[in-house]
Formats: sequence, C-alpha cells, structure tokens
Amino acid sequence: MARRPAFRAAVLPALFLGVVAIASQLASAGPRPVELVPMVGLRGGATLDAPSLPPAEANPSVSFGLAVDVFLRPDAWFEAYLDHQTLSFVASPTPSGTSHFDLAIDYLQFGGGYEPPEGRVRPFVTATLGLTRYGASSGEVEKTIGASGSLGGGFRVPISKGLSFRFEVRGYATITDAAISVACGPGCLVVFSGDGWYQLAARAGLAFRL
Repeated sequence: MARRPAFRAAVLPALFLGVVAIASQLASAGPRPVELVPMVGLRGGATLDAPSLPPAEANPSVSFGLAVDVFLRPDAWFEAYLDHQTLSFVASPTPSGTSHFDLAIDYLQFGGGYEPPEGRVRPFVTATLGLTRYGASSGEVEKTIGASGSLGGGFRVPISKGLSFRFEVRGYATITDAAISVACGPGCLVVFSGDGWYQLAARAGLAFRL
C-alpha cells in the first residue's frame, strides 16, 4: 500500500518521457523539426471547501514545465507538455489545529498549435487534451487523476536559427473534482473539495530546435 502514491506520482512523468523519446527519434530520422521548450510561469490559485468549516484558499504560485513540439508543417505542430505547480492552502485554524496544507497539480497535455510562419513576432494559438494529477504532501488525495484540457495563445520571437523566445497565456479546465483529506489530530480528518478545477496561467520559455 505504501508504494501506491509513489507509483501514481510517476505515471505522468513516465508517459511524458515516452513522448520525448519518440520526438527524439522523429528529429533524428525525418525532416520534421522538433523543439524542446522548458518554461516557467505563474498559475492561478484556488479555493477548496469543507463541510461546516471556512474554505481553504491558495494564492497563485510558480509553475515549471517542459513542452515537446513536433512540427507537422511550417505553421502547425503537435505538442505534448508536462507542467507542475504546488499550491499552499491556508485555512482558518480549527479547534483541532488544521491550518495549512500543500497540493501539487500536474498537467500532462497533448494537442496542437498554429502560427503564421512569417514575421518577426509570430502569434500562435494552441488547444490540448490530457490528464491532471493531484498530489498532497500533507494529506491524502481521494481522486488522483482527472481528465482535462486547455486553450491558449501567445507569441514567439526567433532569436537565432535554432532558438526562439516563447510567451503564452493558457486556461485549464479539469472535469474531475479535487478532494483531499487532511489530518487535524489523532483520529481526525478534514475533507476539502472543489467542484471541477479551473486555472489561468502565463508562461515563458526558450524553444530549442533539435
């Protein structure tokens, strides 16, 4: 039983590493350009409710991600990315002592993007579908994996032949409720939950063409 949380935490990274390996093979075997895009951003916070208790709230926090883009043609690409964020929730202290807990939200998404291939500043749009994984450092998540999707847009500025700057704004929607049980004392658990999961994020990074 103790191994199950670690196994669940490794599912999304393992799937993403598989996509990276496939993209590397495409880059070495065919004419399709492949880009690796490490990104850092700011993703929105959230509010979780608990029965008969004040809600727990988390402020926006930093996110880290890596995208793999396989260009199917000069103005369109297939995209896969993994993005990680940890939210620190604060709740009004209860008589049992529950006051704060952390919740990790990971997105593994697959989709595509389009941008005009000309111009110094190149706007683009993207759409993806995939999975959301919830993980808690100080509690037990009752629903770990949920289906999700995103819509985004931004711009790309070429710096050199194999390097460009990328900025985007993206909205996420997860249809699975988030629920986390937090220990509040011996034999005591408080369950916080949220109906669906919606976040807005801004991200920037450098795209390295292989």
